[in-house]
Amino acid sequence: MPTQPNDPAAEPTELAVEPGSVIRPDADQASQADQASTAGQAWDAGLAPALGPAPPPAPARPAARRRLRKAAIVLGAGILVVAIFTAGAGLERLGVLPGRDVAPEPPASADFGLIREAWDLLHTEYVGARDLDSRSLAYAAIKGLAEATGDTGHTRFLTPAEREAASQDLSGSFVGIGIQVNADDQAVRIVDVFPDSPALRAGLRRGDLILEVDGVPTADAPLDDVVDRVRGPEGTEVRLSIGRSGEAEPLDVVVKRAKIERPAVSWTLVPGSSIAQIRLDQFQSGAGNEFKAALTAAQAAGATGAVIDLRGNPGGYVDEARAVVSQFLGQGVVYQTRDARGSVNPNDVEPGGVALDLPIVVLVDAGTASSSEITAGALQDAGRAKIVGVKTFGTGTVLGEFALTDGSALRIGTVEWLTPDGRRIWHEGIVPDVVVELPADVFPMTPDQVRDATAKEIASTTDAQLLKALEMLGYTPKR
Repeated sequence: MPTQPNDPAAEPTELAVEPGSVIRPDADQASQADQASTAGQAWDAGLAPALGPAPPPAPARPAARRRLRKAAIVLGAGILVVAIFTAGAGLERLGVLPGRDVAPEPPASADFGLIREAWDLLHTEYVGARDLDSRSLAYAAIKGLAEATGDTGHTRFLTPAEREAASQDLSGSFVGIGIQVNADDQAVRIVDVFPDSPALRAGLRRGDLILEVDGVPTADAPLDDVVDRVRGPEGTEVRLSIGRSGEAEPLDVVVKRAKIERPAVSWTLVPGSSIAQIRLDQFQSGAGNEFKAALTAAQAAGATGAVIDLRGNPGGYVDEARAVVSQFLGQGVVYQTRDARGSVNPNDVEPGGVALDLPIVVLVDAGTASSSEITAGALQDAGRAKIVGVKTFGTGTVLGEFALTDGSALRIGTVEWLTPDGRRIWHEGIVPDVVVELPADVFPMTPDQVRDATAKEIASTTDAQLLKALEMLGYTPKR
């Protein structure tokens, strides 16, 4: 179940998705994956099992594939969606950043001795020392190191299991129950239920609160822990205690996990208008082609304008973002990268756009991250689209994945993204041209919901962001 990030602490999480910083598995292509995501799914870490005498330094390892990270959580069995992006052409398949063939020597620090000192004290003085799990302590220590960088929701540690699950992200297919969730006010709220999903068949709805998972309360539990409990093997069941508005007592719902195929793009013509709403859920593999096909179909159906909905989109492959932006720009830059040495490299528009003159408005929110921010920033800088909504998440670094000896890994922000005009995305986000906020209890309308609505219902929708975008494209509400 994906989460919709509303703030750095509550990024969307896709419960079967956590794109790893790994290059695309295309055998005939150079590494192209960088990760930026969503918006913020987090986890634990890993050092060496029992820290005996200090081991000799490990040989330098090339960074593995990299991607940019997002934030959205889809409850699935083997994926934890973290936005992954491409670092661009030229990266080697092992993921080494240009100009860095060997990792630099880390600075010497007396502070490292403090870690060993604390480790020894715990193992000699703690009353329950004989029950301590050295691997768990080591993982927690590495997780703390990553979190202390301040690169919230991006630079982080992955256990071997998390790393394996992450490698399955952005394929558009995962095992789960088919819901998207968000954590707010110590509650786990369902913000979307996928069509034809186990969750929909079980009667789950947008706005439902997940109070317990298999009898374990979710209150105060980290969102990732909740996600892990909801995930599981295909064909197995999970029991949820659901809080629902209008119900005095929690509902007991049993859902059977299944493989879910989810398209990256959905669209519809808005009733009573010739304006299309085109929603991009994430920049998974093939999203650029799906988007181009939807855009072509919308224009063939008579669309004279389009709302490009990137709300809650945690990101994905940056080359898919480039493909989307290139449908609207005939030339120019999509994004730039800047490394630790200050070197800046532009990444240009691809030729062949199918909607170079189509009027568009882009919708964003706090869950819009990584590749989504690259897309919004590129169209904004080019003056090609107005951006409506609230400031985006602010994920803007390329992740390099560095494998550790036990199969775990550190994903480290090594390069940052810039918009074509040189604006930072990292920690800054994209500020809309027109700010429109939504109350916490109001959810964005999806193309499926818009398709089923009447023109009158659209005119009175509580989705003020969508309504504002439609009005900017000439839509006249029929009240």
